[in-house]
Amino acid sequence: MKMVQYFLQNWIEITGIVSSVLGVYYSIQQKSVAWLWNIIASILFGVLFFQIGLYSDAELQVFFILMAIFGWIKWHKNEANWFPQKSSKTSLIAGICFVFGFGSISGFLHETYTNNVSLPYLDAFLSGLSIWGTWLAATKNIENWYVWIFADLIYVGMYLQKGLIGTSLLYLLFVVLATQGLLSWQKKKTKEF
Repeated sequence: MKMVQYFLQNWIEITGIVSSVLGVYYSIQQKSVAWLWNIIASILFGVLFFQIGLYSDAELQVFFILMAIFGWIKWHKNEANWFPQKSSKTSLIAGICFVFGFGSISGFLHETYTNNVSLPYLDAFLSGLSIWGTWLAATKNIENWYVWIFADLIYVGMYLQKGLIGTSLLYLLFVVLATQGLLSWQKKKTKEF
């Protein structure tokens, strides 16, 4: 009975966790259906994060949905001839600059103009990392796994601080899955992007 009550109170988080795991699992397998599961997870987590004041994370889910549509189309077109790409140093530096710029601006805007915002700069910085990681994944760049490992480790702590135990465990699992994804993708031939 307590399990049913827990599920009813936390069904958005639980369903989002299951959808997210399926999205990462199929990403590792290089299957375009991963993006459909990511869309479902993004809708659910967008609602959850908005409810607890993680506004950057809530807004990030809209971006995830748009990128999932892009990724689904891009991956579906050439799923049979799939192989990862390697980012150039210039694109990696541009990505890092984007993360810090996005984190600074978004964190400032949320801190200044929103009520009940929680951890605005950390949330915004992690959102910037997530945007970059999603772009790298959608364009099949192997570095996406490094970005996700780093971001997910920090997310674990942030979600623990917010009392989202299930989501913290999910992101800990993401670290393991991202490591597995990196190893799996490294076995494939890569080309410089």
